[in-house]
Parts: sequence; structure tokens; C-alpha cells
Amino acid sequence: MNTRLTKEDRAIIKEARGNKCSGPIYSEDGLRLLTVLGNPEYLEVKDGVKAICDDACQGLDNLHEVVLPTSVIDLGTRAFASCIKLFKITMPGVEFIGTESFAHCENLKEISLPETLGKIWEGAFADCKALEEINIPSHLKIINESAFRNSGLKSLNIVISEDCKCWIYDRSFAYCKHLESAYLNKNVKIMERMAFADCTSLKTIEFEQPSLTCCAGEINATMLIGCTSLEKIIVPKNKYNHYPDFNIQGYESAQFETRDFNSLITPKE
Repeated sequence: MNTRLTKEDRAIIKEARGNKCSGPIYSEDGLRLLTVLGNPEYLEVKDGVKAICDDACQGLDNLHEVVLPTSVIDLGTRAFASCIKLFKITMPGVEFIGTESFAHCENLKEISLPETLGKIWEGAFADCKALEEINIPSHLKIINESAFRNSGLKSLNIVISEDCKCWIYDRSFAYCKHLESAYLNKNVKIMERMAFADCTSLKTIEFEQPSLTCCAGEINATMLIGCTSLEKIIVPKNKYNHYPDFNIQGYESAQFETRDFNSLITPKE
């Protein structure tokens, strides 16, 4: 659903402000949350709404908790960005999380991604420094560029179902300074370089089937540039002897990465 404000939407918001309304303001058909006037601590969106529009709640610096109905499927660009006190959000039916939807929500800690979710777009959870853990839905298809960049994640477990593929893009988990371990099952593909760059606490990363990782058909060392604590790259024992070289590729990597990544490859016990 379109999350951009139309001329008619802007007129509705202008009228609401003129009437000194507060709280959520909806589109004429009631299907989209246009904005929230005032600065509430708690927001519950009414049932039947399908989309949260671009910038709808951006910068509400007193907002602590949000409850979305199952009917909401789309979160627009910067929908809740920079809500610096936002701690908890409930969103049981969301299918798409837009660009920077929760970026800079530095206190966001309680969130459960629903199984309906298919796409997490660019920078969606960037700089969410209190976000220590996240569940990855089994049918998630895309984790776009910088989706969790510089977040507070401590561990990562991505298990995608047999009938689906999940594509991870550039810097999706880069600069997660507290991330210590990651597991990616065979249905996860890392499509671009630097996915885990500068995760300086990352000690182990495990691939269930590394031959399916990366567009080049092998694990590419550029995804782990700057992971200075890395001790093990775990691969299946039955593939260990047939494993392709863990070569450094890419225009940036050779300039500042000199470690022998092959020495870190460890067969799973």
C-alpha cells in the first residue's frame, strides 16, 4: 500500500492541526495512519488500518509503546524513526518494514518480528543500540542494506524455511559492536560485501551450507572485514575438505585486510 502522503492527506493533517486535534490522524478511507499530533507516551492504532505512512510518528520523543493491529501490513519510510524513548512495539501482521522505519530508536528493546514479515528495508533498525536480540521470521526474503547497522545485537540466528530464500545485502549487520556469534542456515544468501563488517566482538560465525552463500557461490572474506575478534568460521564437517578458498575479493578489502581467513575455517563437531 502507498505510504506517501497525498495532497488530500496533507489537507486532512492541516485541518486537524487547525482544530487543535491530538492523537492519531487517519486518511479519509481509514486505511492509513497519516500522522500523530501531540506527543503521546502510548499509541494504539485502530483496527482496519493497513499502513503507517512515511514519517507518521518520526521524532515523537515521548513515545514509549506502540500497539499495531493485525491489519497493519506496511510501515513507511521513517515511520517511527528517532522516537528516542520507544521501548516496545507490537506488530503482529506486518509484511514490510520500510527504509529507516525504526532508525535511531536508541531505547527500542522489545519487538517480535511476525511470521508474516517478508522484507526489512534499508536502515530499518540502524542505531537501535538497546536492541540486543531479534527473532528472524522463517519466511523472511530480504534483509536490505544497513538494516541492523550499529544495533545492539549480541547474537544472531537466521533459520529460513525450506521453501524460501533470504538475501542479505551490504552492511546489513555491520558495526554491531556487541555481536558475538552468528548462525546462517542453508537458505540464507549474502549477496553483497561487508555484511558483518567491523563487528569487533564477533568470535564465531557458522554457515550450514557455505556453497550457497554469496553471489559468487562461496564465502567472501569481505563480509568479515574488521571482525578483529573472529576465532572460528564454522562449516559442515562433510564439506570441510571440499571447501573453496576463503579468498579476499572486492575492491576495498585487499587494502586493509591481511589475515589468512582460511586458517579460521573449522569443521562443525
